[in-house]
Amino acid sequence: MTNTSGAPSRYLILIAGAFTAMGTGAIYMWSIFNKPLMAQFGYSTSEVSLVYSLFMLASLAGSILAGWLQNRLPSRIIVLGAGVLFGLGWFGSGFADSIGLLYLLFSGCAGLGNGALYNTIVAVVTKWFPDRRGFANGVCIGAIGMSSIIFAPLGNFLIESFDVQSAFRIVGVIWLVVYLVFSWLLHTPSPDWAPEGNAEASTQKSRVKRAPVSQRNYSAGQMLRTPLFYSLFLAFMVAATSGLMITGHASNIGQELAGLTAGEGAIMVAVLALGSTAGRFGFGSISDYIGRYNTLSIALAINAVVMLFVLPQATSFVPFLVAVSIVGACFGGTVTLVPAIVGDAYGSANFGQNYSFVYAGYTVASFLGPSAAAFAIESAGTFLPAFAVAGVLSIVGIALLFVCKRFDTALG
Repeated sequence: MTNTSGAPSRYLILIAGAFTAMGTGAIYMWSIFNKPLMAQFGYSTSEVSLVYSLFMLASLAGSILAGWLQNRLPSRIIVLGAGVLFGLGWFGSGFADSIGLLYLLFSGCAGLGNGALYNTIVAVVTKWFPDRRGFANGVCIGAIGMSSIIFAPLGNFLIESFDVQSAFRIVGVIWLVVYLVFSWLLHTPSPDWAPEGNAEASTQKSRVKRAPVSQRNYSAGQMLRTPLFYSLFLAFMVAATSGLMITGHASNIGQELAGLTAGEGAIMVAVLALGSTAGRFGFGSISDYIGRYNTLSIALAINAVVMLFVLPQATSFVPFLVAVSIVGACFGGTVTLVPAIVGDAYGSANFGQNYSFVYAGYTVASFLGPSAAAFAIESAGTFLPAFAVAGVLSIVGIALLFVCKRFDTALG
């Protein structure tokens, strides 16, 4: 399918991006693997939590590497190589019989591939949709949230039917097949390509009062010299903390707070993913009309209320599911809107590398969120103190977004 200019349909590429991005959402079912690993190998909560955090650290390294490679290699080659590394990391984790090997294979290999996949796929989609970044990022990143809806029940089924190591191996094979088959669909537009119907793009920019994209093509070095980068980094860090706290310990929190069974915990992880998917698409689309900063501030305000006042009182199955789905939606809005802000502020030409540096804020949050939850349960015997911290951080995030908006305007 092509458009009148001979370029392939950008909506076909968006579908391919959404489908291949699903692999990077498999990490959100990590909490299902926590207790089986602890039971089989005797790992502590902190040791298992560190697997997740190190995975996110390796993802940052993969994201930075992919951002650098995107000006040197075709995107489809990067996706292929990263996808194979990602699948082999999951598969190899099925043979890890020590925490060190799990750190190496899952956190290291799968994490590195995860970051390279995420950065490259989002960069490709962003370049095809300079006029509708919120919508496109919402669809693509929303597919990442959808991954857990499929793989949380599958992972639970595989663990119960076989064992946790077999589950790792089977999931690894699935992702190897996906990336070997579908990576060829992803490529970036030619430098002279522009979307049809530029009037729509102009209208879009006027709605949110953005400067034209062509006036904002910063290199990574130029971006790092602007105060917006540092304030946006901090805003992303505090905004993502509560969502990562929940996704990193979702099943465990449900079992401790609401008395969920392991099976109900798997359902809850799927509900969290569904909420996250809805938030990614919904907040992303809304931001095309009322602005990225306004939309993200609304998401953080809702999240603060839920974390401080609703979630601590959600001690039965249904209220807990509702609270978690709202947190998931706000988290989904965060991870969708920040890359759109980066594209708006600094342009599409160097988006991959620019976003990899802002993405470091998310990586820091991946340590803060799960670690705060693990510390709370080990020291206080409950996750409640961690919820309070996450709620306050959401409020801090709103204040930081106000600063970001002022610095963004100053870029001209």
